[in-house]
Amino acid sequence: MSDVYQINLQEFIEEFVWDCFKHDIGLIRGIFNKKSKFYFDIRWGYLDFSHKTKSEERQVTGNMNQRNEELYYSEYDNKSNMQQSYTFSTSRQTTATTRIEMQENYTIGATTNLEVDLAGIVKFGGGVNGSLSTLTWNIDTNIVVPPWNRACARLFVYEQPSILDFTVTTTLSLPKTSLPVSIRRKQDDKLVKTYYITNLNAIFAKYNQKYENDKDKIVKIEARPVEGSEIDEVIVKITSRGTCKNVQCTPIEGAPVQAPTENKKEMSEQKEDNGEKL
Repeated sequence: MSDVYQINLQEFIEEFVWDCFKHDIGLIRGIFNKKSKFYFDIRWGYLDFSHKTKSEERQVTGNMNQRNEELYYSEYDNKSNMQQSYTFSTSRQTTATTRIEMQENYTIGATTNLEVDLAGIVKFGGGVNGSLSTLTWNIDTNIVVPPWNRACARLFVYEQPSILDFTVTTTLSLPKTSLPVSIRRKQDDKLVKTYYITNLNAIFAKYNQKYENDKDKIVKIEARPVEGSEIDEVIVKITSRGTCKNVQCTPIEGAPVQAPTENKKEMSEQKEDNGEKL
């Protein structure tokens, strides 16, 4: 994948700070200071990330596997000469699985620091490889059974396969006006120097120069007005694109599908003894 479609934010910051350090120590000392002997302590808490998601459902074509998942059922046997009403009440849980495919995104090291909010479907972040969540399904209703008849009530979950194309716009800003980055020596963890990045544009200077005329570049530099100040704030907007495929529901093991027989009999016998009509 080309760098224009995926960028490593950590590498961008480290490269910028290292260039500043080499400039400060000069050419001669720079020969004896190899980058591999140091590591970078980036204070990520000073950098604000805000995410805004837009999504559009793709028209599903072809033969997609659509299925009903039975979560619970119960039988009711009316052995009386009167109409009976029984309570069909239960709560069951399923796991919902989504598969996420990213076409364009940014990372911090090996981690994708992205929050995707697909309203009404799923919200997830972190690695964004997929999401596993627990859903609770409740039902509480009456089942009317005529005299000398038997009824069966079932709880189904209908699984509707779907594909969503989404775009996440991540805005980077410096609410504390600077991002501290320290260079430390690996050998003894000694602090060598700390730099304070006050202009995010500087981090992406090489990137913007390289992809200046590329319409597909995912990083854009913008200015945002600051209330009470004549100087605008420099912000960075990174566009990530991906696909959310097929939410799949699976019943959680351990919960009985059918109501215990003795409980149903007790309920039926109780209603018959009391002559209860609901």
